[in-house]
Amino acid sequence: MFSFTLPDGSVYVGDESAAKSYWDGETVKGVVIKSNDELRYTLCVAYPVDTPDVEKARDGFRDFASEEALRKAAWSFMDNGAEVGAFHAEGTEGAGRTVESYILPCDWVVKAVDGEEYTIPAGSWMQGTIWSEPAWDLIKSGEITGMSMQGGAKRRTPSPADVARILANR
Repeated sequence: MFSFTLPDGSVYVGDESAAKSYWDGETVKGVVIKSNDELRYTLCVAYPVDTPDVEKARDGFRDFASEEALRKAAWSFMDNGAEVGAFHAEGTEGAGRTVESYILPCDWVVKAVDGEEYTIPAGSWMQGTIWSEPAWDLIKSGEITGMSMQGGAKRRTPSPADVARILANR
């Protein structure tokens, strides 16, 4: 069981297995670039530019997004309240509060909190979040390991130019 105190003061109580069963399989495995225990803060890649999902999602697709699509999604997310939930479960809004959201203007080589060095490509969407205490406990325990967009998008067949761009970035 997990619980979150929602912005209106009510408490959401859920079962992790039920919430995870709702997840669509498209989470981008998170690399925590920066974290601060005292602030319950993480800076993560919300969605990497031109990077196909690690594996096929439940719908059978491996999605990716261009810089333009990510910019539109990031701005729409902020315009619509920037709510952060957990496990794609209804009623978990309030699990975190977005305090930073931006598209990287250039490649960024970082040493993440796991000690590994990563290159985050220009055009990726970064998100800084301050987490509720229950969500922070789940992050520290490894139950929450990444960011996943719960938005909608119109899927289209990639053009040959899209595929070439993706292959060039590998």
